[in-house]
Amino acid sequence: MSIYKKVKDLLPEHKSVVSDNEFLLLDRKDFHISQISAVNATLMALGTSPGYPFRVFLGLVDQFAAALRGKDFNLIVGDPSLTLAGFQFWMRAGGSAENGKTYAPKGLARFPEANDILAELTKNFIALADQRPKSKPGEERLDHFTLVLGNTKAADQTIFAVDRFIEIKYGALLLKDYAKVGAFDERDYLESKLVFPTTLFEGHALAMKL
Repeated sequence: MSIYKKVKDLLPEHKSVVSDNEFLLLDRKDFHISQISAVNATLMALGTSPGYPFRVFLGLVDQFAAALRGKDFNLIVGDPSLTLAGFQFWMRAGGSAENGKTYAPKGLARFPEANDILAELTKNFIALADQRPKSKPGEERLDHFTLVLGNTKAADQTIFAVDRFIEIKYGALLLKDYAKVGAFDERDYLESKLVFPTTLFEGHALAMKL
């Protein structure tokens, strides 16, 4: 039985619709866990299957990457647990030694085994990333868009990402699981720094500097 037949009787009767008696339902959960998702190819190639909330986070990261493709950018990975998200952004935005600079002051996690093409990309991503403890974009790169990725499983993770965001001229801060129960949202600290994130799907949060 089709979805249409299942829900047809639950909908109000149409009397002035200039179309056939049809409609489309798109479940965003089905979207994020299927091959339709823009990040599915990366996950399949790496042989990893994260949960739905993290897939949503990857989708948000991918949106910024698609908009920036071919342009100079900075990427700050605020926690090793966000290495995959950082890689998705770097790869899709066309990261290279010239235009896409990655800073991971807390280091990066190891990648699972991948096929030849993706293995080369992950190797380049790690090799080109500045993983020194105090690494951050220099004055000469502050005019480029900067994406800061942060986690909120601990207070120091949240504060660390926010502090990196404060230092940039323009860009975005994405906080994973910011509004979830048990997350360390550190709202008082954020407000003291005039950072007011907007909560998105699955409790992730976004703040922008334009």
